[in-house]
Amino acid sequence: MMRTRRTSHRAAGATEALAAAVLFGCAAHAPRPSVTPPRPPPPPAAAAPAPVAEDPLAKPPPAGALPEPEFPASRHFVLDNGTALQVITRKDFPLVEVRLLVFSGVASDGERPGLGALTGELLKAGGAGPSSALGLGERADALGGRLDVTTRRDSTSLSIGVTSVDFERALDLVADVGLRPRFSPLEFEKLRQREIQRVKSEETGDADWAASMVLYRQLYALPQGEHPYSHYDATPADFERISLADCHAWYARHFTPHNALLVVAGDVDPDAVKLAAERAFAAWKGAAPAPLDFPNPAPSLEPTVWLVDRPHTAQSDIYVATLGPERSSSVWPAFAASNQILGGGLASRLFLDVREKRSLAYHTGSTAEEPAHGPVPLVLSAGTQTSKTSTTVEALLENLRRMGETPPAPWEVAMAVRSLSDEMLFRTERLGALADLAAELAVLHLPDDYFDGLRRDLEKLTPADVFTVARRYFDVEHPVIVVAGDAAEIAEPLRRFGNVEIVNPERDFSTVRELPRLASEAPSE
Repeated sequence: MMRTRRTSHRAAGATEALAAAVLFGCAAHAPRPSVTPPRPPPPPAAAAPAPVAEDPLAKPPPAGALPEPEFPASRHFVLDNGTALQVITRKDFPLVEVRLLVFSGVASDGERPGLGALTGELLKAGGAGPSSALGLGERADALGGRLDVTTRRDSTSLSIGVTSVDFERALDLVADVGLRPRFSPLEFEKLRQREIQRVKSEETGDADWAASMVLYRQLYALPQGEHPYSHYDATPADFERISLADCHAWYARHFTPHNALLVVAGDVDPDAVKLAAERAFAAWKGAAPAPLDFPNPAPSLEPTVWLVDRPHTAQSDIYVATLGPERSSSVWPAFAASNQILGGGLASRLFLDVREKRSLAYHTGSTAEEPAHGPVPLVLSAGTQTSKTSTTVEALLENLRRMGETPPAPWEVAMAVRSLSDEMLFRTERLGALADLAAELAVLHLPDDYFDGLRRDLEKLTPADVFTVARRYFDVEHPVIVVAGDAAEIAEPLRRFGNVEIVNPERDFSTVRELPRLASEAPSE
């Protein structure tokens, strides 16, 4: 900032005024001399442009070495009543995570879709031990934790995280919910009515939910009977058929010590945990349930588009699905990398092509789900405008086929491996996620050190390895295609992909109209 010299500026101004008065006075009596104006000085030479500094953010930094995380070692015990116990000691912070895992979930519903999930909710909502539902919440709050019940395809889990000093009280709370549920008739009816209203709302208001109901039914179709994985959720009619006696029976059959695993992770001593668990679960008795039958799915061999009618909607939700290897397969690392390349992130083929290049979708990607039994579902998805539905379906099919026809570039494989490895690292940072990973490995029947081996297998992958697996699982002749959208607008254009079956979500997803495929307009193979 320039300094201002105020006094000096004022003095100079007064002197100049006096000199001007004298000159004006003299000029009135003397002739003005002829003066030749001086030539202006030449303009200064142009300065050389300053060098432009290189933008430090213009290029990404080189990738560093991958970290070498190892899944923490576990101690395994079997309690006197047959309950498996796994203890993971991590003393970074005085925290403990508790998971009571039962190896039965939605797949165990049998002829009562929704039964496992409803029973799981009722364990907490109906009260347990000496506590009502409100009392259970108050007990969890007093421990500074949150008691959750989660029902998935192959498992039901009770979870809570607390400080180390409150571990045994938390264990008692979990034991009450798992061993001594009250099954209140009043709370059961309230819960069932809430579930009925929920699914009625989702039938018409949630395109993803409605499309998923049809997708898994068709992906896990059987010539006779129903596959345990064929139900994504239950319909209102399904919930109407469930009774409190059904919940009692499901619980008695599946919540047994020989069908359970107790996971404790955190700042604990394994031997002390075993003593506390023996005390808390001593009264738990019962044999393991009969194993379920998981036959090989048999999706339709005829090209078909299942269209969930959502009248007057301006958007379509599209799913293209097929079946991959079993989760325990030796080709899983290459399959996971293939899925990552196809639709696993912002650098995936689906995102760069369908969303960025062609501007067809609001969102797009692919997921490889991980059930405990049989082949895994590979699901490509996109949300698009109604007018772009047919073009978007074709784009998803093109990218699926291209994965089985064109080898991936080395940079694609390297990026996929890095992403999958980093994801495993991030999932072991939080104690709760670590406990969940241990439970996940148990459900999938995988060893404790599985993720360490998986990371090493990923690092060894070559483009040829990935392409070999992609050709086997991504080059699919007739994938399952499900679209949720306005049938009046999109049914006709979709006929070029196969027969179109229009289903009504408010009528238990029954077919209300069939349209044959237009062979002359079928997409090129």
